[in-house]
Order: sequence, then structure tokens, then C-alpha cells
Amino acid sequence: MEKIKEHLNGIIGIGIVFLLVISLSLFNYFKSEENIPITSQIPAHNEPVIKISDTPKQEEIDENKEVQDIMVDVQGSVKNPGVYKMRDGDRVMHAIQKAGGFQEQAELRSVNQAMKISDEMIVYVASKGEEYEVQREEGSNGSQTSGLININSADEALLQTLNGVGPAKAQSIITYREEHGPFTSIEQLMEVRGIGEKTIEQWKDKISFQ
Repeated sequence: MEKIKEHLNGIIGIGIVFLLVISLSLFNYFKSEENIPITSQIPAHNEPVIKISDTPKQEEIDENKEVQDIMVDVQGSVKNPGVYKMRDGDRVMHAIQKAGGFQEQAELRSVNQAMKISDEMIVYVASKGEEYEVQREEGSNGSQTSGLININSADEALLQTLNGVGPAKAQSIITYREEHGPFTSIEQLMEVRGIGEKTIEQWKDKISFQ
């Protein structure tokens, strides 16, 4: 009886050891399965990887935006009269700064320093005691909000709306401006060939010089 009992105990012990070995083997197997990478998530060796570039920032777009250059003629009581390259959006005060600033005898009230400048615009700073008309916003062809024609910036087509002005006389006025600078008085217009006292008498209420 004792031998049978010892035999059974031995069989039970062997069974317990066998179960422990099997359990340990299964544990190691499932653990190794967790560390195996999923091949569908790994790109092939020769498969190109697509990189999506970042969207450019708004600041970078604004910096690359092209700003148009314009030419402005600054005359009168400034330290360095002349034609200057400006940027679209600049104002009269910036053009005067480019020309070295005001002279001592400049009449500061003769110009609207806050006005935006435009291409081919003439900025004229009057001297103290000189008659002047403050320049206002102009259209692209030289017309003014006051309804007067700016003789110093009007184009050929607008000049021809004046009495007695055809293509040749309009071109003569423009050529005079380019060679001698802006007109400062109605009498100076008589220096243009074909313009006399009768003509300027008809124009005196229709033109301006600023």
C-alpha cells in the first residue's frame, strides 16, 4: 500500500513539473508574438516616402509680395529737388524726406503731407509769401477733386479738354514741364509756344498748379 502511494505521488510530481514547463513555454511564445512588427505598417525598402511641406506662414507671403516702384518729381522749397523713386503706398511726407526735407523758407501749409503719392506725380513746396493751392487727391490723369485741371500733372488727353488745346499744344505743355519743371504761375504758361494772354484768360478759372 505504501509503495502504491509513493508511486502515485511521483506521478503527480512529474505531472506538476510538466504543466509548469508547458505554461512557461506558452508564456514565452505569446510574449515574442507581441514584439513582432506588423509588416503592413513598415514601408518597403524601395517605396518612396511622401513628405508634406508645411503651409507657408502669412508673414512669409506678405514679405514676398511685390511692391511697385513709382517715380515722383519733388520741386520747390526742398533741399534737393529732383525725381525720386518711391514705393506704392508712400505719402508726400516720404517724398519730401527723400528730397532732403524742407528749406527754411518753405511754406509747410502748401503741401498735404499725408496724401498718398502716385506715379509721375509732382510735389511742389511753395516758399513763404508765394501764392499756393494745397494739392488734393488726384485721379490717374491729373484731374482734381476741386474740378480744376492740374496743369502740372494732367496727361495729353486731359489737357485737350482746355479751350484751344490740340494734340500738338498739349505735347508742348508736357515737354515744357519735363524740361523746366512744374509751372508756378499762370503767366509762366505764356512761355509755351502758342499760348498767349487770351488763352490764359480763358484758362484761369479752369486750371490749378498743385
